[in-house]
Amino acid sequence: MNVTITTAGNLNGAAGRKQAPLRLPIPFLLTGSCGAALFGLLLPWIAPDALLAPDFPHVLALVHVATLGWLTMTMLGASMQLAPVILVAPLRAARFAYWQYPIYVSGVVLLISGFWQSWPWLLIAGGSLIVLAIAHHVVMLSATIWSSAARPLTVRFLVASLIYLSLVVSLGLTAALNFQFGFLGNAADRLLRVHIILGVVGWLTCTLLGVSYTLVRMFALAHAHDDHYGRLVFLLLNGGVVGLAVAFSFAWFPLIIVGGGLLVAAVWLFAYDYLRMLRVRRRKPLDVTQRHGIAAVVYLALAMPFGVLGVTLGWDQEPQLVAIALAMLIGWLGQSIVGYLYKIVPFLIWQARYAPLAGKRPIPLMRDLVHERWAEASWWLINIGVAAAIVCALGVWSIPLRIASIALGAGLVLAAANIVGVVAPRHVAPISSDRKQAGRQANANAIQ
Repeated sequence: MNVTITTAGNLNGAAGRKQAPLRLPIPFLLTGSCGAALFGLLLPWIAPDALLAPDFPHVLALVHVATLGWLTMTMLGASMQLAPVILVAPLRAARFAYWQYPIYVSGVVLLISGFWQSWPWLLIAGGSLIVLAIAHHVVMLSATIWSSAARPLTVRFLVASLIYLSLVVSLGLTAALNFQFGFLGNAADRLLRVHIILGVVGWLTCTLLGVSYTLVRMFALAHAHDDHYGRLVFLLLNGGVVGLAVAFSFAWFPLIIVGGGLLVAAVWLFAYDYLRMLRVRRRKPLDVTQRHGIAAVVYLALAMPFGVLGVTLGWDQEPQLVAIALAMLIGWLGQSIVGYLYKIVPFLIWQARYAPLAGKRPIPLMRDLVHERWAEASWWLINIGVAAAIVCALGVWSIPLRIASIALGAGLVLAAANIVGVVAPRHVAPISSDRKQAGRQANANAIQ
């Protein structure tokens, strides 16, 4: 008996053969999952240090393991796969696309090593390679968007996020050069704040919100949902990002309040719009991807106003910074990505490995490529761990924070193992000759 695939949406969409070759996105997606596992392994040892000094070299290294080695790594791969599907157009300017992965990975390794060892020359070398890889990625996606006639809502978010990504890596390289030459002086702190807001909100959050308007509808079968509020979310979010970036650059307090207010309005409106998508969904059971998404949106809706309040009131205490960082980087961004990868990676592997065998021999369902019990366990570990770690950070409880980080790290490692394990070959038994003959006879009878 042949087994057909059932999924919450076809990632090929109307693109057909427009999707990128598997060997382009999959190294980024799997390496990003390994980055999540590395972050989870290092977190219990380094998190207590962050309560004492967020700018400690090992803390900075861990932050960039999350932002560059996990989150950005994954989003680069996902955008290579999703952009041609959303735009119904092949990747343009992709001549050197296969060099992007080794250049980017080398840059991330050098940069993180530079932070860990406090070696500015490694920071400069790694930052330069990252800028080179990102420049190619931006040109490739920009050319693809320019050549396509499709302009869905997600594309607006992608265009804005590519601009922010270009600025973020440029500012990061500038900061690395400043570590060595010290030419920024007192402006270094302002550059750091702009770097953070453009990176965490402008690049990562803007991308994830835009992609969510495609993937949530697809996976939950919420095609009746419209773009009315999504367009307003886009305007509010980008108004807030630009406003805060300018306000931090010139230390203009009134604009900080305005920009922060726009960001809070944007994420709260998105949370409401997310709820609207779930209400009109045709796939009623909430699978692990949707549960990760719901929890992530809750963290976003809570963390953003506290982050804005902290900036407005001048919170600069380490416990508050650690709590907000945990909520945004892991509670919101990290677990959203984990949830989406439970769908994206199995789909890509199933299409490449098992789709050609359909009708010829038994094949697994796409959902069979993911261990459901592992996914369930990691969901609980991640969400209990994040919540407990935030409370412990605010209470400045060092040992409990380490314990909570162990649970959180275990959840990330388990989720990463589940995602990477999708590529492991599944045993596919050939159909016996008797069954083949019976199938032929059944087909002949049906024809007659």
